[in-house]
Amino acid sequence: MNPPPSPLSTLDSLQEFSGDLVIPNAHRNSQGSMEEVLLQTMDRSVQARIGARLSELLEGIGDAFYSLDREWRFSYINRAAEVYFGTGRGEMLGRMIWDVFPSSVGTELRRRYEEVAATGIATSFETDAVGVPGRFLEVHVFPYNGGLGISFRDWTERRRAEIELRESQARLTSLADNVPACMVYQIDDAADYRDRKLLYISKTCERLNGIPAEEVQANLSLLYELVLPQYRDRMLAKEVEAVREHKAFDMEFEMRHGRTGEVRWHRLVVTPRQLANGSYVWDGLQIDITDHKRAEEHLRLLVNELNHRVKNTLATVQSLAAQSFSRLGSHVDDDLRAARNAFEARLFALARGHDVLTRENWEGANLSDVLAEACAAHRANATECMRIAIEGPDLRVSPPMALSLSMTLHELFTNAHKYGALSNSSGQIRISWSTPTASSGQRLIMRWEERGGPPVKPPARKGFGSRLIQDGLARELNGVVHLHYEPTGVVCTMDVPLS
Repeated sequence: MNPPPSPLSTLDSLQEFSGDLVIPNAHRNSQGSMEEVLLQTMDRSVQARIGARLSELLEGIGDAFYSLDREWRFSYINRAAEVYFGTGRGEMLGRMIWDVFPSSVGTELRRRYEEVAATGIATSFETDAVGVPGRFLEVHVFPYNGGLGISFRDWTERRRAEIELRESQARLTSLADNVPACMVYQIDDAADYRDRKLLYISKTCERLNGIPAEEVQANLSLLYELVLPQYRDRMLAKEVEAVREHKAFDMEFEMRHGRTGEVRWHRLVVTPRQLANGSYVWDGLQIDITDHKRAEEHLRLLVNELNHRVKNTLATVQSLAAQSFSRLGSHVDDDLRAARNAFEARLFALARGHDVLTRENWEGANLSDVLAEACAAHRANATECMRIAIEGPDLRVSPPMALSLSMTLHELFTNAHKYGALSNSSGQIRISWSTPTASSGQRLIMRWEERGGPPVKPPARKGFGSRLIQDGLARELNGVVHLHYEPTGVVCTMDVPLS
């Protein structure tokens, strides 16, 4: 191993490497003096390099930075601080900070600076800016080079955003805590459903469920234990599926109040929300819908009562008609007998239409059900059933449309039995429909087509049935009806709006 170089050889090498290194003659009298000069020169060179690198670092850190000497004079100011203060650093270097910013007297910033200078303990704090009024700073003060080093950043906008966020959260919390029949909560996401944690729950939890929010926060299962047993498995299955597939779910159930024991209806609506970092939280809303359920039940009872009374009214009208016509006795002619039968048949058709709507609580009906009731009497015979074809997509129709179509189909079937395709053994009927979309919205176009019956010719006069089909349906449903008596059979086209 080679011995370490002597200070003299190091000096010679340094002189060869750097021609601008000059050692005064007065210091060449001894080896010791040359060593001191070498060390001092190397120290100054290292310090200069460190100072240059430090200056580069302080200029590039992004945060504003300045340093003060022990006399509170500016000893360094980086470019970011210079821009922030709006004053050239040349005008500030060497001056006392308190002279440059006289308004700092009595401020928190000055008190903190003096504390660090006295104790030598670094500190960080947030405060109003002194040099730029109306701004807010995040400041870090620490001992530096015999004085203080100060780095700071303006976070006025962030602070305003945080204040606004806190105020917004406070408003939302206040709203959530005071909604009378609703509870708001938030749960974090987890791979295992059982590992999820409750992040927030509104104070309305106690009013809604009878258990304080703090207790539920610690043990979420307290709420599940209040759900009636017949709903628990379905609720668990829905929630597990929702967590696995990150999809919302909505269900209604009954649960017992934790304090009063009263059983009430609730609705649970839970929605996943993806955060900026890709993770999920679940926003939940539990609503007491007991009053709504009771109103639904009351409405259902009223509708059932109304249906019952309408059917009784129709039965009364039928009885009145039968009694009135029966008094004619043997004097009744064929025309009166036909009128009585037609009247009763139309009452029965109207009653069948009411039956379909009654089953649906008068909220509407499936077109297939309307057709099935209208065709029931004519498809009872197996042979006749094969002669009636029905084609078209099933859809929901409104109550007025269901009644109008019931009466129209009754008239068409009656006419087919008397004069058309069902008056012989070979005729056929095809009922088809489609739902095209026009500029005015979706429409129902239904076509009744008879084939194979006796030759058809237009009637000499327009009877009640024809008027009911053409005028009644068009008037009731704001549509258009075309009734054609073609030689091969009657064709009726109905074009009505679905909305």
